Amino acid sequence: MIALALLATVFSAASGQTNLGRERVATNMGTFLKIGVGGKASGLGGAFTAVADDPTALYWNPAGLTNLRDREVYFAHTSWIADINYEYLAYVQPASFLPDGTIGFHVGSLRTDMNETTEYQPHGTGREFTYSDLFIGVAASQRFTDKLSIGFGFKYIHENFGSSIGAPSLNTWTMDFGSFYEIGVRDAVFSVALLNFGPDWQPSGTYEGFGGDDFSEERDYESFAPPVSFKAALSSVLWEGSAFRQTGMVEMNRPPDNAETYLLATEIVYRRILSFRGGYNMNADELKWSGGIGLQLRSGGIGQRIDYAFTASDYLGRVDRISAGVKF
Repeated sequence: MIALALLATVFSAASGQTNLGRERVATNMGTFLKIGVGGKASGLGGAFTAVADDPTALYWNPAGLTNLRDREVYFAHTSWIADINYEYLAYVQPASFLPDGTIGFHVGSLRTDMNETTEYQPHGTGREFTYSDLFIGVAASQRFTDKLSIGFGFKYIHENFGSSIGAPSLNTWTMDFGSFYEIGVRDAVFSVALLNFGPDWQPSGTYEGFGGDDFSEERDYESFAPPVSFKAALSSVLWEGSAFRQTGMVEMNRPPDNAETYLLATEIVYRRILSFRGGYNMNADELKWSGGIGLQLRSGGIGQRIDYAFTASDYLGRVDRISAGVKF
């Protein structure tokens, strides 16, 4: 009932929203941090803040780490638009120094090869360079009551815009905060997360620009805000039988450089082994629909999970993701 009530609220808000906020497009750096990771989370269209029950909780909502009671190694691959590959590696384990807490480490790497172009050579100069993004992060979560968990995370970030051809690079950091509150009715969870907040980002070095009298001068690169994101989400069991269990999720995401997004998702699990997922971004121009499948097995004290997800697009091509984890 709680989930259905919030579903109605989200539909109402989405139908009445305007394009206010779209004037902020392209006013932030670090947009690679807005690309979702993990087969399960992506199969739900990114509506994972109030679920956060695999190692990608490090990425989506660090408070969800308290859902993980085993050590686990996890890897995810994303075939992003324009032949861009995004690799993600995570490790989580119970934290001995935190009562009823969990800690984890994760690394994300995005890279693509590009041709250099200029104003006078728009079809290419004949030189190639590699554009890359990298983050290394740590996060921890602790359960404070039987219902409330809170988590924090820190990420070091490096961006290389093509140093091999004289382009700048950037080193910076961001922090994450998340909460995970178990309501106690139909396994409902309410979560709030604030991700990627920190100082403004400014590439190193200078470039040659034009002064007021049309002569060239060395200038510093402009600084821009990080891709801070505020999320509020709810998940709840919709129905449960002897073999099947269906969970619904709704989520609001407030990005810094666009209008709010509203996500709807559901997952059907058969005997805690096989999962079917779907998600819908209600006001996206592209990449609206997502779907996926997951498999969990356990033998000899070792657990394995593998998940696949796709996101459909009319013009940009399909995005595929696959991930796997081993619990021990």
